[in-house]
Amino acid sequence: MNNIVFALRNIFRNKKRSVVTIFTICLGFTALGVIGGMLNNIFSRLKEQAIVNEKLGHFTISKEGFSENGKISPQDYLWTKKELEDIKAIVKSNENVAIATPRLSLFGIISNGNSSTIFISEAIVPIDDEQLSKTSIDGRIKEKGVVSLPTSNNNKKDVVAISAELSKNLKIKEGDNLTLLTSTKDGIANALDISVGQIYNTGNPGTNDKFVLMNFSSAQELYDTEGAQRLVVTVKDFSKLETTQDQVFKALKQKGFKVESKTWDKISLSYGKVKTMFGVIFRVLSIIISFIVLLTLLNTMQMNVNERTKEIGTLGAMGMLKKNIIKIFCLEGLIMGIFGCLIAIPILLLIKLLLQWLNITFIPPVASSEVLIGLIFKAPTVISVFVMFVVASVVSSFFAARRITNQRIINSLNQSN
Repeated sequence: MNNIVFALRNIFRNKKRSVVTIFTICLGFTALGVIGGMLNNIFSRLKEQAIVNEKLGHFTISKEGFSENGKISPQDYLWTKKELEDIKAIVKSNENVAIATPRLSLFGIISNGNSSTIFISEAIVPIDDEQLSKTSIDGRIKEKGVVSLPTSNNNKKDVVAISAELSKNLKIKEGDNLTLLTSTKDGIANALDISVGQIYNTGNPGTNDKFVLMNFSSAQELYDTEGAQRLVVTVKDFSKLETTQDQVFKALKQKGFKVESKTWDKISLSYGKVKTMFGVIFRVLSIIISFIVLLTLLNTMQMNVNERTKEIGTLGAMGMLKKNIIKIFCLEGLIMGIFGCLIAIPILLLIKLLLQWLNITFIPPVASSEVLIGLIFKAPTVISVFVMFVVASVVSSFFAARRITNQRIINSLNQSN
C-alpha cells in the first residue's frame, strides 16, 4: 500500500512528464479503438448485408454435392415435393430454428422485347422473406433497404424485383413488363412474363447487373417442379448457430437424407474477402501503432528516470533494495497506463456519438451499397487493447528503471540531472 501511495505522489510531483506519458497511452488506445470499432461496424453491416439483404439466412441445407456441382447440373440436386416437406418438418422441429424456407435458383435470358441479356434469379417465399427481413443482427433490426415481394395478393406472384444495373441496361422502370426465358428441369425451353415491382441495389457488384428476385411459386412454374434446391434457415439464438446446425444435420442424416450444410459467411460472395482484407490491415496498423507507443513510452520513462537519478541513489543509500525501487517505477507505469486507457474510453464513446450524429456512409470494397461509418466496441477487443497498453507501460518503466538501479549508488548521487 505504501508503494502505491509513493508511486502516486511521484506521478503528481512530475506532472509534465506524467501528462505526456498518460497522453501517449490515451492517444494510442484511442487510435486502435477507433480503427477496431470501425472494422467491427463494417463487419457487422456486411453480415447484415449477407444474412438479410442477400437473403442467405444463417445457414443453408441442400443435397450433398450441391455446392460443387449444383451450377453445372442443378436438376440433379432437386428435392421432390415430399422430400421438401419431410426435410422442412425435421428442421423446424428444432427449438432454436426460427425460419426454414425453400429456395430455387434459376438462370437464363431476360428480355424487354427489344434487347436481351442474361439473368440469375433467387426465388423466395414472400411470407417467409418478410420474417427474414426482421432478423436481428448484432442487436438491431434493419428497418430500411430490405427488398421483398408482395405477400397479400396471390395474383401478384409474377411481380419481381430486379437489380439496379440490370434495369439500367434494359432501360426498365417500375411497372414495365419483361420476359424470362430458361430451361425446365428436363431441358425444355420455358418462358414467363413478369412485371417489375421494384428496382434495387443488391449490394454486390457481381450480381447488381443481372439479378432478379422472384416468387417461389413462379420459379417452380418456370422450372416445372414442385420441389426446391435448398432450404434457408435462421435461428432464434445466434450464439447457438453452430450447435443448431449440427443438430439439424444429424437429425436429417438419421432420417436417411444425404445433405450438406453451409453457414452464411461461407456462402457470401463478399463477406469473407472483405473481412480478410480489413483484418490484415488492422493487424498491421495495430503492430505499427503499438510499436510507436512503446518506443514513446520507453523514451518518456527513460527521461523520467534520468531526472530522478539522485532520488534513486538516495533510496539505495537508505537501504531500499533494487527490486523495490524498480517496483515503485513499475507501479507508476501501471497507474499511468490505467489512467491513460480510462481517459481514452469516454473519448471513444464521444467519437462514436459524433459519427452517429454525422451519419457518414461509404462503399466498402467488393460491395455496391453504402455502409454507415460508425463504431461498434466488443468487450474482448477493448479489454485486450487495455491490457496491452498497461503491460507496455509497466515494461517500459521496468527497463528504464533497471538500467539506473544497476549503477553504483555513489555514481547516482554524484550524477547531475
